[in-house]
Amino acid sequence: MEILPVTNQFNVGFNSEKAWSGPTWREAPAPVPTEAALAQRLERELRAAKGASELATAEVLVPAELLARASRQTLALAEGEPCGSRGAAVIIDVAGRRLAAFKIDPNTLTTHEIHLHLEHDPTNWTSLLPQFLKNLTRGGTIIISPQFTIEKKKLFRSQAE
Repeated sequence: MEILPVTNQFNVGFNSEKAWSGPTWREAPAPVPTEAALAQRLERELRAAKGASELATAEVLVPAELLARASRQTLALAEGEPCGSRGAAVIIDVAGRRLAAFKIDPNTLTTHEIHLHLEHDPTNWTSLLPQFLKNLTRGGTIIISPQFTIEKKKLFRSQAE
């Protein structure tokens, strides 16, 4: 096998060092989700999970600022991780039952899990109804409490720990 030198036969004066001054694909930073984008993703995942579960016939009411607060806390918990929020897998459960799970960035290695625990609101007016009246309704209304718990589970240990 013989290796032949490549010459610039067109003599255009192309300088490869000045061809592209932007970052290469390896240097380009991946987009980091904002609070609003993550809140929309949480809402989209909850809607999809609701439709695919036994909650499809029920009406689920979520407080207005709950998803924004949850996304803000999710991003805060992921701040110290090696891949940041892009390495998070978010798991949402309602009253102890897993409802949805998704990776924030499917192309990034999962370095930690964020568990978002939502509960039914015990102070709403439907909790005062007797059970037989609740069973008569079509699917009922589930009201999610504005309080939630969120926890991070690391999936690795660094050498410093």
